[in-house]
Amino acid sequence: MQPVIGIIGGLGQMGRWFRRFFESQGLTVLIGEPGINPTCAEVAAQVDIVVISVPLHLTEAVIRELAPHIRPPALLTDLTSLKQGPMAAMLDHFAGEVVGTHPLFGPGEKSLEGQTIVVCPGRGDRWVPWLEDLYRQAGARLEVSTPEEHDRTMSLVQGLTHFTLITLGTTFRKLNADIDRMELLATPTFRAVYDQVYHLVNQNFPLYAYIQLMNRQNEATHAAFEEAVRQLRQIVLARDADALVQVLEENQRYFEKWKQPSS
Repeated sequence: MQPVIGIIGGLGQMGRWFRRFFESQGLTVLIGEPGINPTCAEVAAQVDIVVISVPLHLTEAVIRELAPHIRPPALLTDLTSLKQGPMAAMLDHFAGEVVGTHPLFGPGEKSLEGQTIVVCPGRGDRWVPWLEDLYRQAGARLEVSTPEEHDRTMSLVQGLTHFTLITLGTTFRKLNADIDRMELLATPTFRAVYDQVYHLVNQNFPLYAYIQLMNRQNEATHAAFEEAVRQLRQIVLARDADALVQVLEENQRYFEKWKQPSS
C-alpha cells in the first residue's frame, strides 16, 4: 500500500520542494498550513506520513500541537536543520513511528540525485524503512546520526560558517569598505569568500538567525572561535612571525590527517 503524505508547512520553500518530489513518485500529498482548509490537525489525522516543514523556531510547538491528532500507526518526521529538540518532541509526544531528517540542500536543487539527507533514527519498522528506501532509490545519500552528534557537527558546518560570514559582512560594513574596489583588486581566495558573504546576505534571515540561537552546541563553538581570534590577534600585535608560522604548521598537520577538501 502506498502511503498518503501530509506536509505541515507545505507552502514554504522546502515544503513545496518535497511536495513536488513525493508527487513525482506517484504519491498523494495533502498540505497543511495555518488559515487554510483542511486544517493542519485534519491533515495530520488522515495521512500515513506526517512531514513537519515549518520554521525552525516553531517546529517543537507544532509537533506538540499536532501529535494528539496523528494516528499511532503513522510516521512523524521533520525536515529541520536541528535535531535534538525536534527529535525529543516527536518521541515524547507521539507514540507511533518517528524519524528525524535534515536535507543538506536547498530548494533550488532539481532532484535528490547526489544529495545528502541526515537521518536520526527514532522508532518504527514499517514507514521508516519505506521512506529511507524512497530517498535512496531517488539517488539520495543517507547519513545516520544521533541528534546530539548532528547538532554538534552542524554547529561547525552551519553555525560557525554562518557566524564567520556574518562577522565578515559586518566588518566590511563597519569599515565602510568599497566593495567595487575590492572586487577589482580581488584575489581568487577573496573572491570565493566574498561570494559566500554575498550569498548569505540574500538568504532567509530568520532561518539563519535561529540556526545561531537555537543550536545548543553553538556556545562552545563560538567560544572556541573567539579564543582562536584572541590568540591570533595577540600574535599579530606582538609581530611574532615564528608563532604565527607555528600556528599554520599545527593547522597543516591537523588537516593532513583528513581527506583533501572537496572541489
